[in-house]
Amino acid sequence: MADVRMAIKKELEELKLYGMQVFKVWVHENEAVESGDKKAWDLCIDHAKQADIFLMLYNGNAGWAGTLEQHPDQLGICHAELAAAYGKAASKVRSIQLPLCGEENEPNRRFRDYVKRQQILGPQVQTGEDAIKKAGDIAVAALLSLARAGVCVASKGSFYTGEALEWTRLDFQGRRKVTTEAVAKFLGERHGVKPAQARPTTVVVPLAGGQIAFVCDCIPSALTTAAARELVGQPFLRDHVLCAALPEGVGPVHLIACQKGVTETQALRQLGFPDAIAVTAPFGVYVADPVQKIQMVFIANCRDETTTLGQLQRFLQWLEQEGEDRRLAVRAGARRRIADLIAKEQ
Repeated sequence: MADVRMAIKKELEELKLYGMQVFKVWVHENEAVESGDKKAWDLCIDHAKQADIFLMLYNGNAGWAGTLEQHPDQLGICHAELAAAYGKAASKVRSIQLPLCGEENEPNRRFRDYVKRQQILGPQVQTGEDAIKKAGDIAVAALLSLARAGVCVASKGSFYTGEALEWTRLDFQGRRKVTTEAVAKFLGERHGVKPAQARPTTVVVPLAGGQIAFVCDCIPSALTTAAARELVGQPFLRDHVLCAALPEGVGPVHLIACQKGVTETQALRQLGFPDAIAVTAPFGVYVADPVQKIQMVFIANCRDETTTLGQLQRFLQWLEQEGEDRRLAVRAGARRRIADLIAKEQ
């Protein structure tokens, strides 16, 4: 596939209109000449969003899905790139359909289901040579179509189709339920165990040689909407009750899926005081109180299942890449001990 992508890049960049180059093509094989200020995953997602035309060579393989040996992530990079491009402007997405290949694992299954659900069609080809021949026709047709419609106008329609629209049609409680269940299911599939006595959206996950409990919830609208924000409130105030139903020594981390964006100021306001650790990242905002050991993770832009899982996966990968998983686990353990002392006083 790398050879096919590079050949298509060469073919498209050689197309001229009155002596002027028509297409500038980015493929991930170009990463060697990119700056080092972004991780490979974020770089690919950014290019998928920024591209005027997104051409997918589809063979059913979801691509790299993180550190699969340590954590069986459920979203491949090809899936995440497609979701980013489709969410930005569905009209810019085109595909070439190759024969399906790759093992029947969970990332591939999710990817194939997503493509089928979005009804992303394209010409069927059997070989890489056929794909290279089709690429020029598809790119030119897409260019003409977008030129007529206006790519800027097309880009305004984020999250107005498909599953994102279905989630938007729900009321606050319905959206909160479906989002929280999606998050809890994803964590459970990463070898998590749902505690029998705790609420079903609390998932115990192995992390950094120990275990922590992700307490999942959802703010089903913008954080500026008080009615949506107050559904979650400050859940850590009940940690002493929650911990009684958790395995011995397992501490809580509150994972809040937000339907729309979240700022550092909003996250700290939800925590209740500004003097805390706050990290703003592509996945959202992570806040931690170094004294009371309260931890809250706000996952931004959870509009449908794919964007929710993609954002959540970025958070989990960030934990591992930056070594923050150990600190998070230590704080969670300390929070458990604090909660146990409060429970005794109660």
